[in-house]
Amino acid sequence: MRVKKISALALVVTAAGLSLSACGGNEGASAATDTSASATADSSAGSQDVTSDSSSGSSADSGSDGKVTARTQSKTSGSMCKTDDLAFSAGSTGVKNEIVVNLKNGGSATCSMHGFPGVQLVGPDGLGDTGPDAARTDASASTVTIAPREERRFLLRYIPDTSGSGKTYTRLSVTPPNETVSEIVNLDGLNITVPASSGHAPDVYVDPIGYHTGSGK
Repeated sequence: MRVKKISALALVVTAAGLSLSACGGNEGASAATDTSASATADSSAGSQDVTSDSSSGSSADSGSDGKVTARTQSKTSGSMCKTDDLAFSAGSTGVKNEIVVNLKNGGSATCSMHGFPGVQLVGPDGLGDTGPDAARTDASASTVTIAPREERRFLLRYIPDTSGSGKTYTRLSVTPPNETVSEIVNLDGLNITVPASSGHAPDVYVDPIGYHTGSGK
């Protein structure tokens, strides 16, 4: 009986020792797991930071103190063309009753234009002798850019007078799109003769900047 009691006690002690060892082992494994997870999270966060910087379109410079400074790259676009920076000229396109007007960028920077210019016929006696304003065609307007010393154009069409009692104009008053200042443009020897009274329909039509062609009325 005594031997059995001792054996039972030994079993209890052994079981207790094994339980303690198992607990210690689990704690060690948990600590190792936590350390590995922490390292993985730090690595993932670092990767995300690098990805974010590269996808934003910015670049980074390393300063003398070792810190990384973001440098944002920006794009600049040309401002709208001003009348004072443009040189105007006009001439024949080789097509009957059609005139081309050239706008040359005389400035030092690229500029842009979008839309229809304002055009009014002007007689030989000056601004007091003016004719009808040109009506817009149905051509679609697009934005055009003009580098320094480059030109862009638009077309002017008119229905000539056939009655013999029309009025003749030798110049144009041109206002670029999105501008309020006009410029007098000589027709370089050309004449535009339209009915003295245009009635209900205009006799002069203008296309948008960019040498587009429309369908008239």
